[in-house]
Order: sequence, then structure tokens, then C-alpha cells
Amino acid sequence: MDTKDFIKRLTDIVKEYIAEEEAYSDNVQLQINTVNYDMEIADPENDLPNCDYWPMMDLVRMSAANPGKWEPDTDAITEVAAEYVFTE
Repeated sequence: MDTKDFIKRLTDIVKEYIAEEEAYSDNVQLQINTVNYDMEIADPENDLPNCDYWPMMDLVRMSAANPGKWEPDTDAITEVAAEYVFTE
């Protein structure tokens, strides 16, 4: 995986969260496996070894084009990706 693929996958997970936001608790987390970079939306009670957790609400922002709607926060997603080093 490279940074571009990571950002795309993370953006897709955030879009999945936005599409079904009401299905999750308010403090739901993004879980990233630090060994293989698998990602999923996870319960905040999880605390698995080799996983990092990021609050999902930190990865969304209000849409300027569609007031009242969430959209992926590209700046926040890029900041999360910057925390990881990918070897090509």
C-alpha cells in the first residue's frame, strides 16, 4: 500500500460512515491495523493490539456546497495518512 491508496481507502471508509451515520454511536472510531493497514469502523470499546484508533467525527466536516450534510475532511484524512510510513 502507498499513501495514495491509503488516503483513497480511508476516504471510502469515511463516506461509508457518512452514508450510515445513524447506525453508529456518537463516539465511533476508525480502526487502523498498523501491521497490514486494514481499516474498519469500530466500537470505541475495542482496544486491539497493533491497532490505532481515530474518532470518525474528526474525519468529517460540514459541506459548504450542501449545508447540513457531512463530507470527508480531506485535510484531516491527509493528516492521518501522514502518521504512517509506507514502503513502496
